[in-house]
Amino acid sequence: MYHYFQSVMQNTVPFLLAWEVYVFCMLLFFLSIVIRLNRMENKIQAICDYHEIEDYEEVPRRKEVLL
Repeated sequence: MYHYFQSVMQNTVPFLLAWEVYVFCMLLFFLSIVIRLNRMENKIQAICDYHEIEDYEEVPRRKEVLL
């Protein structure tokens, strides 16, 4: 059993580390999206506050589809 475990760990450790790096990079990617959306929301709110817009309607001007 010892030799089996050693052979498995010698061959799969690089793949396990690569998977961990991939998951970590995806986490950073989605965190960056959340941070960017938060910044945009704050800028839109600041513009609305500056122009004293209390509520804006999310009605499309043309026949667009809101997703």
